[in-house]
Amino acid sequence: MKAKREVFALAAIPILVATVIWLPPWGFLVILGLAATVACDEMLKMARSAGFSAGRWLPLSLIATVLAASWTSGIVGLSAAIAATLVILPTTRLAHKDSPEGSFAGVSTEVFTVLYLGVTAACLGWIRLWPTDNGGVRWLFFYLACIWVGDSGAYYVGRTFGRHKMSPKISPNKTMEGLAGCVLTTYAAAAVAAVVLDLGVSWIHIFGLATILGAAAPIGDLVESQFKRDTGVKDSSSLIPGHGGFLDRTDSLFYGAPVFLGYLVITGLL
Repeated sequence: MKAKREVFALAAIPILVATVIWLPPWGFLVILGLAATVACDEMLKMARSAGFSAGRWLPLSLIATVLAASWTSGIVGLSAAIAATLVILPTTRLAHKDSPEGSFAGVSTEVFTVLYLGVTAACLGWIRLWPTDNGGVRWLFFYLACIWVGDSGAYYVGRTFGRHKMSPKISPNKTMEGLAGCVLTTYAAAAVAAVVLDLGVSWIHIFGLATILGAAAPIGDLVESQFKRDTGVKDSSSLIPGHGGFLDRTDSLFYGAPVFLGYLVITGLL
């Protein structure tokens, strides 16, 4: 498992870095959109395995719509897509063969999955799109470096030194030592990335962003873990060797994006 995890990371990270650098923004957004759509499909499958009457193709079409509208029309597009999702999913449930049985749980699951993954992935895409003068590439690399290094810090420190359970009911393997490893390595990654990428912002902002990501990444992981624990699923799928599914690999990545982007907007860094 450990070997598969490291081999996949060694292969995937350079490909993603090359994608961000050499492809135009829309190329990165297409890949991000596909990842979010697959993660959505995995989350809906988890819900169905637990007995929820959740559909597949309509929610997947709607998350694609949420992302496309967000990246082409900004906040207005996102708002329109959210409104459409909230109207379309409960309305189409009227024609479901089992309606009204399972309608409340099924529609709630579909709406939450589409909006939770759609909005967070949209924000991640905006980190690439919104900054001017190619700043999107630098801010995106800063974000990815903090998330990836923090996640690896949590994994290896927790695996080596973990003794005290952080949330035994939700994720028995996560420890307070792993959390400390995540936070410390996130700060280190932020400091190095800020210098290498020449972000040109004060260290108080680098510290603030590292604090946000050091907290958001493990929380995002726990949020997905509670859904897996509730549905009796170990991994969202087996698509990625040693890592599980796309939902398992994007939980922290998506979760921190709205807060990170919000900080950049509120502080005027964009």
